[in-house]
Amino acid sequence: MRRFISPILFLLLASCHHVLADPDSGLVREDFMSAPSARDWYVCRRPENNFRFGDTDGNGKTALVATVRPEPKAFALREHHPGCLEEGADYQRDGDERAEIWESKVARLPLGTDVWYRFDMYVDDSLTTTSKRFVSGQWKEHDAARGGPLLAQRFTGRRFTITVEQDNSDPARKPDDVLCRVLIADQFPLSQSPAGWPHDDKAKEVPPRPNAGARMKTFNLAAVVAREPGCARGIVAKQFNTLPDPFGRWTTMVYHLGLTPDSKAFVEVWADGKKIARVDGRIGYAKDGARSSEYFKFGPYRDPESYETVVKLANYVRSKSRSDIDPTGTLTPDVPPGEIR
Repeated sequence: MRRFISPILFLLLASCHHVLADPDSGLVREDFMSAPSARDWYVCRRPENNFRFGDTDGNGKTALVATVRPEPKAFALREHHPGCLEEGADYQRDGDERAEIWESKVARLPLGTDVWYRFDMYVDDSLTTTSKRFVSGQWKEHDAARGGPLLAQRFTGRRFTITVEQDNSDPARKPDDVLCRVLIADQFPLSQSPAGWPHDDKAKEVPPRPNAGARMKTFNLAAVVAREPGCARGIVAKQFNTLPDPFGRWTTMVYHLGLTPDSKAFVEVWADGKKIARVDGRIGYAKDGARSSEYFKFGPYRDPESYETVVKLANYVRSKSRSDIDPTGTLTPDVPPGEIR
């Protein structure tokens, strides 16, 4: 027997402020008018963070507003998810400060899925040229061989960059130089970043525990391929435009991803309607056994600081189809291949 939806009910469903994950299309659409669906998102509450939802600054966007502040010295809450506060278990500090939401386990996609992401982000003006590790927006593999993100937006030292990570396969590497972080996009021309340009956080995220002694090398791929073949092996990147200044303003980001540790991985990045970078090759970490899932995290994640920082997220869409995230094609224009800047 056919079932019909009344016109009134149809309009109510169509006006919902979020669309739950569709297993076939991978579609998740969220405007954060109110707290997001627990089916699609996990909100990681901690002593040092605060989350608000809705239009908060009069600009017409309904946004997630994630605030991170110096961690208080004493608290009496409990946790359920590792590193996040809930009832049921003792909370253990990890030495970081963060205010993140994560794609839920139900909404996650298999590792290597061909998928698109689109979102608007706002990073306030609190960061300075002396600010330490600061990440907001990263993609990770669940149960990965190592703990670092496969792809990350980094704002360390008030400089917006995007990096990918891979195993360091150089036969001549030191035993603890197990990871390589490759710079693929920069707020400034890559020619200004010498080979081996380090991030202040390189000792923090690798792997992290239990192999706390592991180290990571960070490279500008454009300059380092010839002299560091192990750490830049199996990966080719092109940068077409520099990243915009994201501080104190809204920036629209689009990512097209296929994250896998073999030679078939790719990342495409657009910002404010300009194509920024294209990366092909080996991204991620080798491991024994079956692969699991990948997931997106957003919100400020930093080393301890003495000041408060606010980051906002709006107009979020994830889908296997480009038309869902950019129906007019204006956010993801094609750019002819060019030299890396």
